[in-house]
Amino acid sequence: MSGIQRSIPPTLYDSAIIGAITPDATLNELAQLLIALGRALHEVGQPAHKVERTLVLVAERFNVPLQILVMPTGHFLSILRDEGPLTFVLRMKPGAVDLDRLSRLMAIADGLIGGTLTPFAAKAKIDKTMELSAERNSWAIVAAYALSAAPFSIFFGGGWQELLVSTCVGLVVGMIAALMKRRRRNGNSFELIAAAAAALIAGSADELLGGYGGWIPLAAGLVVLLPGIALVDALEELASGQLTAGASRLAGVGVVFLALTFGSVIGYAIADLLPAIADRKALHVPEWFIAPALVAVAFGSMLRFRAALRDWWVILAASGLALIGSRLGKQYAGDLAGPFLAAALLAVGGQLYARFSRRAAELVIVPGIALLVPGSVGYQSLEAFLSQETTHGVDTAFQMFLIGIALVAGLLFGNAAVGERQHA
Repeated sequence: MSGIQRSIPPTLYDSAIIGAITPDATLNELAQLLIALGRALHEVGQPAHKVERTLVLVAERFNVPLQILVMPTGHFLSILRDEGPLTFVLRMKPGAVDLDRLSRLMAIADGLIGGTLTPFAAKAKIDKTMELSAERNSWAIVAAYALSAAPFSIFFGGGWQELLVSTCVGLVVGMIAALMKRRRRNGNSFELIAAAAAALIAGSADELLGGYGGWIPLAAGLVVLLPGIALVDALEELASGQLTAGASRLAGVGVVFLALTFGSVIGYAIADLLPAIADRKALHVPEWFIAPALVAVAFGSMLRFRAALRDWWVILAASGLALIGSRLGKQYAGDLAGPFLAAALLAVGGQLYARFSRRAAELVIVPGIALLVPGSVGYQSLEAFLSQETTHGVDTAFQMFLIGIALVAGLLFGNAAVGERQHA
């Protein structure tokens, strides 16, 4: 075995397989633990730099010299030994955020690093956590889209027409997501079809209703699909020195944007065939309507990010903090100050919550960031390019990245201000 590296399929990391590689039973157990924990964190949506940091801390706790490279599509783990490195290659798909299972996994990591869990007990807990079903009922999928689309139309400054059309778009896209939930794992055809249906509804309403912001219902209805969280993760990985992971995730963001944009073009082209009617007077919603919108988006985020019902109030508080911080920053310091201030407040709030509750800071940060991500700006940029409005497209694309950078800078500043909570 000296000097030989072995590659194990990601589904075959049980004791028997690892035991066949090295006679060291303790190393077998630790290798099995590191593989299981890394795979689990990846599946629940942790970005590369956070997965690496957690695994390195666990390995250091048990004096295991570990070299690791995490990417959105796989892991490379190498345990250094006198006989030669023991290397594992895991091929995986990017995981969706699952706040409930993520919180459980971070508690297990805390126990390992703090010395209150043995590797064997931790591995059993990880397996039990990952056995929890990540699949949502069809009604939950539809509700997640509808409860996100309607409030975002209010946050984007829409009126009653936009609210009505956005809700319809969210319901239709949610039904398509429920019907295609198995096919979604195999490519971006879902994004293309969903965007075409959303644009058809939004464009038809634009022709029939008139007098409303046409981009608002489409952006609000597709807000769950817009890869804003992935964009922020990619920029955060680049800022943390994870160049390969960040560039790879950024490329994935571009592919999703293209699928959504071309789907929208198809939907709008069909909607343009409808006869237009005279514009109608826009009907604005009252200012206080933002309160029920926050309540609704908290439920939508709970379903969207698969959080437990007991964490709804945390998500509501995070959503309110993000919205208030963003608006105050924009009002008093400019457009980019809003995302920066809101992200910094979320980072501070998330770290303080993690310290006092001993739970994952992502329960605060992820739902709050979801309200701030520049996905709709990116969509408008690609739409401008396809409409041959090159100058506007370049300006809007640059604005999208500036907002993303402001969010990442705010998160880094907030974490540095209070000190990011270390495990255990």
